[in-house]
Amino acid sequence: MYVLPLPSSAAVYISLLLGCPWLCSAVELSTAKRSVHGKGRVLIPLTPQEEAECPSASVEAFLNSTVTTRVLPALYSVVLLVGLPTNALACWVLVTRFRRCSTTFFLLNLASADLLFALLLPFKISYHLLGNHWVFGDYLCRTMVALFYGNMYSSILFLTCIGLERCISVVHPFLWKGSRWMWGRVGVCVGIWLAVGLGMSPLLFSPQTKHISKLNITTCHDVLVENDQKFVFYYFLSLVGLGFGLPFVLMTISYGCILVRLAAKGKHYGHVVRVLALVLLVFILCFTPSNVLLFNHYVLGATGCLNITYIWYALALALSAFNTCFDPFIYFYVSRDFRACIWDGETCCPRQLKASTEKATEKAALPLRSSEQSQP
Repeated sequence: MYVLPLPSSAAVYISLLLGCPWLCSAVELSTAKRSVHGKGRVLIPLTPQEEAECPSASVEAFLNSTVTTRVLPALYSVVLLVGLPTNALACWVLVTRFRRCSTTFFLLNLASADLLFALLLPFKISYHLLGNHWVFGDYLCRTMVALFYGNMYSSILFLTCIGLERCISVVHPFLWKGSRWMWGRVGVCVGIWLAVGLGMSPLLFSPQTKHISKLNITTCHDVLVENDQKFVFYYFLSLVGLGFGLPFVLMTISYGCILVRLAAKGKHYGHVVRVLALVLLVFILCFTPSNVLLFNHYVLGATGCLNITYIWYALALALSAFNTCFDPFIYFYVSRDFRACIWDGETCCPRQLKASTEKATEKAALPLRSSEQSQP
């Protein structure tokens, strides 16, 4: 079976990701006259009848809950304390020690996205500690929301590219010969950043704050006006499909192909299997709950009473933020090559690493290995 080179297939995928949110926006505009009240990722103001039927689903109940004012800031604080120093160290090591190694481009971009996300967490933490009150203005709220979702989907895309690269390295090892693929990786990384930036731009161009007069607070992205609900229905649904669904399928197929190819060699690669399983497990645990709840919210055609599920979605988003903590350990600190580079910068490049043919195959299969897969 022929496998497309990563830059070509990634370019097609990036084009789909880039265009679909705007296409869905156009569809929304063409159907603006139809009422879709109750559909949206945000909290929905309840009617008097709904408030009587399910008082715990009211906007005020959510904004005053212990989960949003205590649990969420505690979880994000853990992510900040762990993710900021580990990703800063990862970026420093990759930039200063791995400069000549082309396979680190995806890892460096992944660590950079996580580091940028960690730097924004103090604003998110203060928002929840102040009782879900945003004091930094609407434009900074838009920026934080765009970068929050941008980090999630850029991390997913970079993880997917790493999986595809490893798969092609094992199935078609000679495909990566030549320096032109180094620039291909650079082009894919630039394309991902552009696609995510343009995909998140609707969040930058639409108001994200709303004043709640009963509580005298201003929320950030939690409560939006009804007109905005029409847009987020199509917008976030497209992000779930192209930003999570398709990458999940590609990553599962890629890792499956790697394991099948290694099993066919008749060798036991227990370390490889454990690492691939761990990577896929973290991917599923961090990104699946929030995206499944998001998709389920739209499929059910949420009404005000289903605001109860929004608190679970908020917790799932906090869980997805823990990917920022897990990435450095999975892709860097469990790697023998990476640890060697921390202690001895002279051994970080592949031409200085002595490996047998069997170990070279193993390194090609591992997404966290820093060595070039094409080395004999």
